[in-house]
Amino acid sequence: MIDSRFHPGPLVLVAAACCSVILAAPAFAKSAASIAVDSTVVYNVSTLTVSGSATCDGGGTAGVNITNGSLEQMFQGGVGGPIAIQLDGAVLVDCDGSAHTWSGNLVAPGRILPTDSGGSLTATLSQGSTVIATTGSRPIHIVR
Repeated sequence: MIDSRFHPGPLVLVAAACCSVILAAPAFAKSAASIAVDSTVVYNVSTLTVSGSATCDGGGTAGVNITNGSLEQMFQGGVGGPIAIQLDGAVLVDCDGSAHTWSGNLVAPGRILPTDSGGSLTATLSQGSTVIATTGSRPIHIVR
């Protein structure tokens, strides 16, 4: 004879089954992403071409952005202050797990770009507002 006080009801069995499925679910790894930037930027009269490579997975696209970018203003007889640089438009890469090359144009709003200079920049790769990869600060120099 079965004691009804210890017999699990149908809801208890369903709850137990759900818990075992949740516990057995595989853990998903965070998607891998990377970004690199070339150390040379090419002078093009009113812009500088910057390029590199990026990899991300999970589908969709990711945007490349340049942060903390600056060049030293060069003038005859010495070096002036820094000139802030930024991309002049959106640069996107596909997040399909493959490495993709990217390029964009750097501008210095309100300033004339130097033809012979060095500086640094940080390239980031973002999906929405989430940064998924960064280069950290990297040195760059202009080539003609």
